[in-house]
Amino acid sequence: MKPIKTTLQAFGAAALVAGSAMTIAAPAVAQDGNVSLGDILNRVQQDSQQMSAEDQRRLQEFRQQAAEQERLMQEARGELNAAESRGQALSNEFEENERQISQLSAELESQAGDFGELLGQFRTAAGENMPIIRESLSNYEYSGRAEKLAEVSEARSLPTREDLDALPKAMLQEMIAQSEVKTFNAEVAGAGSEGEVVETELMRVGVFTAATTDDTRFVEVITEGADEPYLRVLKAQPGGNFQSAMSNLISAQEGEVVITPIDPTKGDLFAVQGEMPSLSERIGQGGIVGAIILVLLAIGAAFALFKIVTLFLMGSAMRKTAKTRQAGTGNPLARVFEAYESNKAQDLESLELKLDEQILRETPKIERFNDIVKVLAAVAPLMGLLGTVIGMIITFTAITNFGAGDPKLMAGGISVALMTTVLGLVAAIPLLLLHAVAASLARGNQQILDEQAAGLVAERAESNKGTA
Repeated sequence: MKPIKTTLQAFGAAALVAGSAMTIAAPAVAQDGNVSLGDILNRVQQDSQQMSAEDQRRLQEFRQQAAEQERLMQEARGELNAAESRGQALSNEFEENERQISQLSAELESQAGDFGELLGQFRTAAGENMPIIRESLSNYEYSGRAEKLAEVSEARSLPTREDLDALPKAMLQEMIAQSEVKTFNAEVAGAGSEGEVVETELMRVGVFTAATTDDTRFVEVITEGADEPYLRVLKAQPGGNFQSAMSNLISAQEGEVVITPIDPTKGDLFAVQGEMPSLSERIGQGGIVGAIILVLLAIGAAFALFKIVTLFLMGSAMRKTAKTRQAGTGNPLARVFEAYESNKAQDLESLELKLDEQILRETPKIERFNDIVKVLAAVAPLMGLLGTVIGMIITFTAITNFGAGDPKLMAGGISVALMTTVLGLVAAIPLLLLHAVAASLARGNQQILDEQAAGLVAERAESNKGTA
């Protein structure tokens, strides 16, 4: 019963499909009244055959693709098995090599004995000397030494004779370079006209100091923040005797003995020296008060020098007049003689009063401007003291606003305080000396007038006694 029921279900499904096909084909049948039911059945059978053929073709393609994928799967499994076998073989070979290396290393240590300890010390020495030679000025002339020492210190194999000779040769060459004074070419950062890296000629003094031969600019070795050390022109060049001494060395002839600066820090001390302010910069640190002090110094010095010159010339003229006793108006003593000649007929007391009057008239001319120089000499240190107070105020203001953690914030006020004090003393000391000289010359000229006037009065008194 079960097979018959299955057959009936299949037949019903076929009838349903045929009915659907007839329904779909109904419009065509309606249009063509000559088509019979047999023709329709034939068409249904043809369509069924075509669908069955298509299904068979697709089934065949699916089976072929499945077979191909199975074949590829088998090939991949075969390759995986081969790779696993090869990996296992390599792993076994690696383990065998490690075992042999360990065995050979143990044999090497046992056979090397004391030589192994000596080799370790040799590599340690090479590693310690490598950075010294690497940062040396001579390394830019004798290159390759630091790289060789680094290779020797990091090698795991036994060194060759050439490797063993590398360390003493490098040390000996460095010792020789310390006594050399010679020129060489190297690339220097900042040596170009626009601060670029150019190759230039350098004069090297041992392994401590080097400078460009064209414009005498000192260079330093830069190691911080760089993969490889390089030469760079100092940003702030030391001036004064340093550059002139190095210039003399560069232009010196063979065999000539010259004095040259040496920087054992390989540029650090020269950099500090270059950053020190110059005289004009130091004076500028005094600010407005410092400028006023310098103006007072200039005015006082001008008055003092003018007074010294005029008093010296006046004294010379008065000494000549004292010898000739020639009356006139050219100098104070000549005018005193003129007053004597004009009042010669008067009595002794009146004559003495006339001479004193003339001397008193000449005294302000002799002592003119001396008080100005004296006042300026006294005001200059007071201005310095004022600048000191202002500098202290600036310093304490910086401490109040920013704290005392950074000394550079207080440097400006301290510079004002110290420089104004120095400028005040620098102005006061020479002004006091110039005032002393001028006052001494003025007293000398005044003494000449007093002596000559007293002499004239004495002569008149003697002549009166002789007449009586």
